This record gives sequence, C-alpha cells and structure tokens, in this order.
Amino acid sequence: MMKRIGLLCLTFSAAGSLFGQAPVVPAGGVVNAASYAFAGLPSAAIGQGSIFAIFGSNLGPTPFVQPSAYPIPTSLGGTSVRVTSGSTSGSAFLFLASAGQITALLPSNIPAGTATLTVTTSAGTSAPASFQVAANSFGTFAANSGGSGPGVITNADYQAFGLNTAANSGQAAVIWGTGLGPVAGNEAGAALPGDTTVPVEVFVGTVKANVTYRGRSGCCAGLDQIVFTVPAGVTGCRVPVTIKINNTVSNNTTMAIAPTGTRTCSDPGGPSSSDLQKFSQNGAATGVVALARTAVTLTVPFLGTITTNADIGSATFSRYTPAQLDSAGNPFNSIQLGACTVTYNKVGVTINDPTTPKFLDAGAAINVNGAGGLKPLPKLVAGPTISYSGLLSSPSGGLGGGPGYLDPGTFSITGPGGPDVGAFTGSITVTTPLNWTNSAAITDVTRANGQTVTWTGGDPTGNVVIVGASISGTDPGSVGATFTCYAKSGDGSFTIPAQVLLAVPPSVIVQTVSTGSLAVGIFSAPKTFTATGLDIGYLFNTNLTLKNLNYR
Repeated sequence: MMKRIGLLCLTFSAAGSLFGQAPVVPAGGVVNAASYAFAGLPSAAIGQGSIFAIFGSNLGPTPFVQPSAYPIPTSLGGTSVRVTSGSTSGSAFLFLASAGQITALLPSNIPAGTATLTVTTSAGTSAPASFQVAANSFGTFAANSGGSGPGVITNADYQAFGLNTAANSGQAAVIWGTGLGPVAGNEAGAALPGDTTVPVEVFVGTVKANVTYRGRSGCCAGLDQIVFTVPAGVTGCRVPVTIKINNTVSNNTTMAIAPTGTRTCSDPGGPSSSDLQKFSQNGAATGVVALARTAVTLTVPFLGTITTNADIGSATFSRYTPAQLDSAGNPFNSIQLGACTVTYNKVGVTINDPTTPKFLDAGAAINVNGAGGLKPLPKLVAGPTISYSGLLSSPSGGLGGGPGYLDPGTFSITGPGGPDVGAFTGSITVTTPLNWTNSAAITDVTRANGQTVTWTGGDPTGNVVIVGASISGTDPGSVGATFTCYAKSGDGSFTIPAQVLLAVPPSVIVQTVSTGSLAVGIFSAPKTFTATGLDIGYLFNTNLTLKNLNYR
C-alpha cells in the first residue's frame, strides 16, 4: 500500500532509453489512477487536479523514469502530455513515464467537459485520445493496485486496516484516493493540504459516516484524504466503502471492521476469529463448491415471455499467502448482510482479481449427486488457473420454468482427491425458492432514487441475494457494472441504495431487449467440509429469479 503512495510522492527515479516508434493511446486508455474505472462508466471522468493514468504503447522510455523532487515536471524522459478541453490547453505534470504507462497530474484549470490529450516523444506525437473531465470524480486506491477489494484505508497513524488489524466503531479512518476536485496555488510545486467544501458523503456498508476532512494530503500533490468516523453497528471483513459526490460515486472498495474489544473481524458463516488470527500468520487454503440455479424470464419478439432454468455447479480450491488475504477481493466467499458490493466489467474481457492465489488440484472432477443422478464438474485448466465447472441441466430442459436438476432436495458433493487436495464428502439441501413479490412492478429503475425489493418465503436459515447489472451495449469493449446485495431472509425487503445504483451505467435496448437485469433469490447458509490440504471448505447454493429491466 505505502509503496503505491510512495510512488506518487516521487521517492525514486530510473534512467530511460531511446524511443523508436510514435506513441499510441488506444480508446479508453485514460483512467483515474486509483479506481481504473473504464471509460464509459459513470465514475470514469478524470477530476480536475487529480492523478490519472495513460495506458498505451511507446509512451516513454524503458525502464521507467520518475522525478526525484518537486516541482513535478511537464517533460520526463523525453515524454510530454498536452491536454485540451474547450479553448483551454495545458501540459500535464508527470509522475512517471514508461513504455506502457504514464502517470500524471491533470492541471486544476482544465475545464470540465470532453477533453483530448496527446503524448509526444522524440519519435512523434500520438493521435488525440478523448476522455471526460469533471470537477469531482473520486477514486479510492486499493491494496491490490487494481481499484477493487480492500481499499487503502488506514487509521490516523497511517496503518492499514486488515483481518487482524480491523477498525472499530468510533475510530477515525483515512481513505486515500484522488479526484476530490481542483485546488488553487502551485499544485506542481508541493502538496496543498486543506479542508474543502466539496459535498463528500462516505457510506460504510449502507450507513452514512461522519466526514471530518476532505482535501489534499500533506505529503503529495494530487493525493487526497477523506477522514471519517467509523459508524456504529457495522462489522465484517469486507465491508463496502463508497464515496459519493453529488450523483457521482467512487469505485467500491472494502475495509475490515471488528466488534468493539477486538481487532479481528468476522463474518456470518465465515472463519472464526481464532482461525483468522492463524491464517494471518500462515496463509490459508480454501475450497468453495457452489450449486446455482437461475430462472431467467425474457420477453422475446414473436415468442412472448419465456422462462428458462439454468442449473450450474462450480468449485475452486486456492491457497493465499498472509499478505494476499488482506488484498484479495473475497478469499473466504463471505457476505456482508445489509450491504452491497459493486464490480466493473467489459464485454469480451475477463476481469480478474489482481491478487492471484495458487490454484489447487483436487482431482479430475468434483461429483454432484441428487435425485437427477450423478453429474460431474470437470477440471478446467488455463495456465496456472484450475477450476471445476459444469452445466447440471441445459436451459432448454427448464423451458417454461419446468423441472431441472437443482429442484428442492438433498445433494451430496464428493471430491476424489488430487495432488493438492484430499478426498472429501459433503451435502447440501436445496430449499423451495422464495417469492419475489414486487417483480412485476419493477420495469424501470431510476438509479438516483434507489429501488426497494420485496419477497416472501425462502430458506429461513439462509439469506437473500440481490444481483443487478447494466452494460452500455453488446459490442466488444462495451462497459458495465454489477452489484450484489445481501439481506436476511426474514427481512422481507431491501432497498438498493442510490449510491449503489449510480455506479452502473444506464441500460440500452438491443433488439427490443434491455441490457439491464435484476435477480433476486436464495443464498444458503454455507456448510463446511474438510479435506487434507485445505484449511477451510464451504458448500452453498443459490436460487435466483432474473428479469430484464431498464436502469435510467
């Protein structure tokens, strides 16, 4: 974490080499340096006076070059960046120049609106690359340097919160990011700390926290701090934290919050506090087996309304180092009741957690056995990644919502054992699905207003999961976001907050079908299983009802 901040504080430099070809900045190559929000997402604009990254080719020298002292230069290792918005042009201040990436500070006087930039080296000047500038567009730095998972959120002494160094309610916490807005003064000459009047709202889970400072840090140009008080009544190892300024929200990161009296976090159905203390010293090998049914309802031209069930099984087995447990998105597949997480996605691109564990081999296939017979989940190997996945019943088999493999009943799960994980056996009970009572009434969602979902029934010992998604189109490169919320089955309703919905882009209609969707259903209480080679294993099932709708 502090290495990332140190990089922005100009702590070291490297020599460069000669340029060969003219620089190239592809479409979407300009992003917030903390959130990495894809161009086209609601949070993708670059805030005035913020740190941003340019990705491309032939952008600078190899190896990279950084300045060693203030003032921050406008030319670095032979690379310069010119930004134009409206009738105003200016040179970006450069923190880093390399062949594949430039990290820079956008001058505060560049007007909001559609802007372009060019990169110039001794080999030539790139074609103009378009991006959006906004007065405020905050991004939170993440421990994985990828804009997701645990955020760079510290205590007042700048020590990061983690599984065994969790925050407590009432404690001051500091969010590190960039994009709060412009500043006056010589921003290239030094850090310019000072509280601002920017209307910053911090949500911890769904609870609004008290903000006591929002402005530049005292260490580094362009680096912002938001200081808030950890609210009462919120605990968990991956509590979502979102920053909202007017109707623009940040990327979704998380923090660990423990009950008063301890610094070790915990989650319902997750590892115990004593286990987490052990894992933080030794790392952890985890196994997760999931059975999932999704009943999809679509209105198709000439065919009318069609419902089809898709039953899928999957499993992964992974080993995390102690450091990875504090940077990975969700190593124990834990849930945060009463809260929502948001992830970004892009058509045709696989988005993975930058924190990559060692994947474990549990044998040739994981077997699922129920009333419909034995179904294998074959092993899939792609480079270092090992996973298990299989279709338990084809969507056509459930056409019209008819019977499928994952109908209510008990299912046994067996693993034959492999080089890394020993043989195991477990079982899980699939219960009757819940009734999403206001499904028919939800056809359009106004993102800024929030949306209430209601239900009856379901697994009384389990939870309810609500999953929504919207994407800007269906062509490769179209961008979108997915949110996942959890509630207790007995609650009967949950309101998806505006700060969650505002993170997804408005949906579009493609051949009469919307690119937005909402699903509501059961998320069972996890059951554990044991196997040699694993520290902890979980079995769970989901049963979702999904429909298309419009996000506006």
